[in-house]
This record gives sequence, C-alpha cells and structure tokens, in this order.
Amino acid sequence: MRKRLLLMSATVLACGLTPLTATSAQAAAGVPGDIDKDGYRDLVVSAPDATVSGRAKAGAVVILYGGPQGVDAKRRTVLTQDSPGIPGAAEAGDRFGASVAVHDLNADGYGDLVVGSPDEEVAGDVGGGSVTVVWGSASGPVTAKTVKDPWRSEHDAFGRTVAVGTYDSLNPVNGGKLSIAIGANDAQVWFAPADLSASSGTSGTGLDFNPGHGIVALTPVDLPGTGDDRLLVHGRGDGDGGWGHDGYGDDPRTRLVSPGGSLYATLPAGTSSAVGDLNGNGSPDLVVGNPEDPSQSPGTALGGQVTVYFDAGYDGTPASVLTLTQDTPGVPGAGEQGDRFGASVAVGDTDKDGRADLVIGTPGENASAGAVTVVRGSADGLDTAHARSWLQSTAGVPGSAEQGDAFGTAVQLSDVDKDGYADLL
Repeated sequence: MRKRLLLMSATVLACGLTPLTATSAQAAAGVPGDIDKDGYRDLVVSAPDATVSGRAKAGAVVILYGGPQGVDAKRRTVLTQDSPGIPGAAEAGDRFGASVAVHDLNADGYGDLVVGSPDEEVAGDVGGGSVTVVWGSASGPVTAKTVKDPWRSEHDAFGRTVAVGTYDSLNPVNGGKLSIAIGANDAQVWFAPADLSASSGTSGTGLDFNPGHGIVALTPVDLPGTGDDRLLVHGRGDGDGGWGHDGYGDDPRTRLVSPGGSLYATLPAGTSSAVGDLNGNGSPDLVVGNPEDPSQSPGTALGGQVTVYFDAGYDGTPASVLTLTQDTPGVPGAGEQGDRFGASVAVGDTDKDGRADLVIGTPGENASAGAVTVVRGSADGLDTAHARSWLQSTAGVPGSAEQGDAFGTAVQLSDVDKDGYADLL
C-alpha cells in the first residue's frame, strides 16, 4: 500500500492556512483544480485571518502550483484584496478567503476561484460580506469580478460559505447549469450563474426549514438518478428548531436539500462533510463530521464523531450507516473532551485500489497539537482495523507536535503530481 503525506513549508503553515478541496461536478475541460492549465492539479489555501499590510484579519488566498514532484511552496501566487485586478481593498476584519471553491466556471480549461469575504463592509453595510470570482489563466489568476448581492439590506455574512455545482431546474437563475451556491446568515441559498452572465444575475431560494442564524457550510452532492447536484446544508441549533451560525447550540442538524429548498433528508449533525465511493460499488457515500462534545451537541460522542451514509439514494436514504469515534475498535486514540475528531473530513483513493479512503482531522488531540487519521475503504465499507494516525511527531512528517498547532484543522486529498494516487495535504 502506498500512502503519502504532503506538507506545506513552515512559512506557509505559519499563516494558519486552510487547504480547500476542488468542488464536485468539475467541467470536462482540463484537469479539476488546474488553475494554470498545465495538466496538474493546484492547491488552493486560504488564510482569512492573515494580516495584510498591518491590517489584521484582512485575509489572503494562496495558490501552490502542482507538478511532477507535487506542490512547490516556492512556486505560488498570493492573492489579497490589494492584489492587482482584485475588487475592493484589504481592510481589517474582511476575512477574504473565509470560504473558497475551485472550479472551471467558464469552461475554458482553467480552474477559477470563488472567494468569500463574509465580514467585509459593503457600501456602509458593516459585515455585509462579498463574493469574488477570480479567473484562472496560463499565468495564474489575474482578473476578477464581484458577485452581486441582491439582498444586501436584509442579511449579512454574504459569502460565509460557497459551493459550485450543476444544480437542478429549481435553481432560479441557471437551472440545470453550472452555478455558484452562496450562504449567508439568512434562510436562503443564493445562486449565481458560474460564468457571471449579466442577464441572469443572483437570486435566492428559500429553504423549507428555518436555519435560524444562517448557513455555515454547503457541500454539493451528485446522487444517482438525479442528473444534478443536491446540497448538504450545515447549521447549528439555538434550541427552538432553528440553527445557530456560531457552530454551537442544542439543536444541531445537517440536511440534504434540493437547490429549490426541498428537504430530502435530515442527516446527523455536523460542520464538515465529504462525498466519495468508500466501498467501491459505484454509489456515493456521504460523510459528515461533528467535532463537538455532548455538552455542546447532544447525541455527539465525547471528543467528536464522524457518520458515514453508505450508498445514499437520490433522496439521501442510505443502505447502511456507520458512526466512527476515537473509541471505535481499530481507530487510534481515545475520545476525550476537546479532541474535535471530525473537524475536517476528506475522501480520495490513496492506494489506487478503486475505493476511496477516509481522512479525518482531529485538531484538538494532545492539547491541540492535532492529529490526522486515515481509514481505508473496503468492499465492506471502511477497514477500521488498519486505521492509522499521523502526528507532526510521526517519522517523516516535518516539524514537531506542539501544543496549539491544531494539526488536522483542514485536510485534503488530491492527486497533485498526476500519478493516480490521492495525496494527503
């Protein structure tokens, strides 16, 4: 079995950067996530709390370009709102890069970036938020355009989360075509056409349920028999059936919905999710991570948990369900208060056996030094008996495990050197 862990240089990690996955339903042209169209996937990394020219939490996004030897931290592009061609200006607290999606939006073969700045002040609206599309090119991203917020006076945090997919005909602006889905602090999913065509504009779709203080995460899901993407919508409870936007509360929910707002399924609570074929049977499996402890999320396991919906049907109904914790036999470690097992999840085929493998981040492990666990996919689902954890103290991993490092805050599986194996970043 071959498995490889790629790590950024210390200068990159020092910014608290967060690796991000390319979204599902990539266009046929080019390699998914290839921003400069050289045939290799690139790694997009966000640092929404980065200081820019003395302005705290102005935010930045970093592109590390892939190649035959993997990603090279020295070959990179750093984008801020002070970069040429990027709308706006880097201001304290904007948090440019708080959400990012990568996709070839205009089908020219170059990967494009959708970047959210949910705390940006827009036309006097403090915390109104903004979303910027940055177009890829042979020399990297050089031009950009702002996605119009049609309801700026009625909500804030526009761009808190973004996701790209080919959503169904209920999508009000671009039904059946590639679109950008955007979350804010209201009970709407907002859609914009992927190419930002002026005629379509941006429009919201109300949900069949009230997410209270808004949407915290969106993951597109391509389910069998639909021909388009559904959305996994994450939120947190405030005790009255709504959802809280801060990631805490006593009524947590994850829901699978159509872009028209119809509720297909209520899934286990969580704040992270991923989709892949873990058992290799051709049907998608839904993975939901919930890093919170029972005191914050009733029903959650001590230290956090990950729930897998195997073989989800068109409406999200699974053939079977598996819940993983650090107390599951074979999974390294033990469930402890504050571990945050499931804070991040990713799926991809690390050993090229035709089955996706599951990666779970546990940034609170060992006094927040952090850990990452890899569980291999199998014909029966997941091979927990051979699960393995990586720490910064693991042989071959650069750096050392130190209190507060939060290793595993974000994880990604992507074949950056084009050898057929998903690399763990």
